[in-house]
Amino acid sequence: MKYFRFFILSISMIFFCSSFFAQQKKADSLAALLNSAEGKEKVDILNSIADIYQFIDTHEAIKYAQKAVELAENTGYEKGLASAYGSLGYAYINLDNNRAIQYTNKALQIRRSINDKAGIATSLNVLGVLKYYEGDYLASIEYHLDAVMRREKIGNDIRTATSYNNIALVNIKLGNYDEALDYLHKALKIRIATNNKRAIGIIKTNIGEIQALKGNSNQALATFRETLKINRELGNHKSVANSFQNIASVYSTLKEFSTAIQYYDSSLFIYDFLDEKNGVANAENGLGEIYKDINLCDSAIIHANRALEYSNQINSQSNKIRALETLFKCYKEKNNYKKAFEYLNMHKEASDNLKNDDKLKKLAKIELDYKLAEIKKKQEEELNRQRFYIYLLILALLFGIIILIVLTRSSKNKKLANVKLNELNKQLNEVNAAKDKFISIIAHDLRGPYQTTLGLGQVLESDFKGLDESDKKSAISNLNASLHNQYNLLNDILHWAELQGGRFILKSEPVNLHGLADYVFSLLKISADKKNIKLINSIDANIIVPADKNMIYLVLRNLISNSIKFTNRNGKVTLSSSIHENEIHITVKDNGVGIAENYIDNLFKIDSLFTSKGTLNEEGSGLGLNLCKEIIEKHGGKIWVESSVNKGSKFIFSLPKNPPSK
Repeated sequence: MKYFRFFILSISMIFFCSSFFAQQKKADSLAALLNSAEGKEKVDILNSIADIYQFIDTHEAIKYAQKAVELAENTGYEKGLASAYGSLGYAYINLDNNRAIQYTNKALQIRRSINDKAGIATSLNVLGVLKYYEGDYLASIEYHLDAVMRREKIGNDIRTATSYNNIALVNIKLGNYDEALDYLHKALKIRIATNNKRAIGIIKTNIGEIQALKGNSNQALATFRETLKINRELGNHKSVANSFQNIASVYSTLKEFSTAIQYYDSSLFIYDFLDEKNGVANAENGLGEIYKDINLCDSAIIHANRALEYSNQINSQSNKIRALETLFKCYKEKNNYKKAFEYLNMHKEASDNLKNDDKLKKLAKIELDYKLAEIKKKQEEELNRQRFYIYLLILALLFGIIILIVLTRSSKNKKLANVKLNELNKQLNEVNAAKDKFISIIAHDLRGPYQTTLGLGQVLESDFKGLDESDKKSAISNLNASLHNQYNLLNDILHWAELQGGRFILKSEPVNLHGLADYVFSLLKISADKKNIKLINSIDANIIVPADKNMIYLVLRNLISNSIKFTNRNGKVTLSSSIHENEIHITVKDNGVGIAENYIDNLFKIDSLFTSKGTLNEEGSGLGLNLCKEIIEKHGGKIWVESSVNKGSKFIFSLPKNPPSK
């Protein structure tokens, strides 16, 4: 593979050098005319040379454009000065985007002052490209739409096709592939009519990108190979590098990593030579992602760091996000959680900066309004459902009291009445216990965490700048943990209320308990890692039981969470299984603090719920074990506990092999 990569790079170098010299020859022939040219003519020649170098040597393009600026200023040639500033703006794209915007705005200002309609549209188009690379797609589409309307009005079909292509690029980024294809086919029709091979290659490259995004890898490869051939014939080095990169991306998607690496190397060679920083960042990101996928994290980190460096230089948010994601995943894989957390936060911040609901709102306002209305409707439905269960519980309590009063007043048979009264009293005690516990949870377990959340929010809002970085991270971490705890508690209350209301219906399906346990472990890993607790899944991977997957998930989550809560640092929590005649037994075992014998009999009773802080003062509602008991019994199984103080606990539940009755 190493020699083959060297061969590919060598061929790329030979091609690159031969096409480079062909373009260089064109530039040299124009440069020979400079000695005899003066004034405006010389400015125009300098601008033409700069345009040639845009695709073979960016720094040479900048040099000639700067000479054109100087001469145009001295001769008062405003149109030539605007063209020179425009060349500088275009040359600095993906090299220094701030400078690119500065020079392009200068060109636009001059073109407005002399009413150069075509020039104005050109500057607006370049600003749209710059905003596209920055990830500001709303600003990009606004510039491009402004440019295309001016070009259509002028009747400049060639430049209109360029704008169509650029509008398509923005739509690709926003996932509007059908709309993007419409613009690309309109642009392609114009370019085929004028036989502009360079533009045809660019448009087909974008069509290939859509094919790749839609998962049509073979079509995409064929399209990208076609554009590579066109770009090679034209000697367009940037586009050749882009073709290499696109082909590499498809091979990466197909998991043909060695081939993908070869094409990324070829792309990187050209982009490095041209000092085209966005291209370098893209190629480095591609290589970093591949090395991450093949578990060569050290190599992946090197490439991702280089991608991040170039992304920051040109303010490319999309490349920055890719690099940060690779760094986060690699450091997580290397168990360097401190660095992984740092890059995760940086990734979230960069992603949040790139997101902008207004972009989608202006591009697809009707669709977005519909989605927002749908979300609001779901939120209202969820709130109404929670209110319904609360009201239902209150009505159940009132109904029980009414029945008690009626029975005690109308009883003729004292003995029968006493038996019935005792039974009703027992039921009422259970309902009252449920009511008291429910009110206790609402009053304390919800109010307390919300006060904590509000307090943390107020601290962050009022003294954010005054907090040092560690305090900010700690506050945000605590805020996140508090919200997760509130969410889990609300879920438990909701499911408990469903079970109590008698409207719960089992949705039986084949459940792989080993896989489900792995999923729960992944959710609770952070809690376990805080105490260095080892999570071990010894459930037989072949065990499949008919059960309600979501309900069994709740059981496992509560039992494993409790084990982590009451296990000291450096402990372990083990899940195991055993097969019996008509049922499966699942055991959640820990080597934690254990449970006193006088508490064991009351663990699962609704009227005897109690809470105890964990080994790191973790808190809970006490509702989880009762919820587990209700769920397991609905499945036709049982749950029990075996425990010794300071030795640990085993929570065991059984599930029938046959589907539970509904």
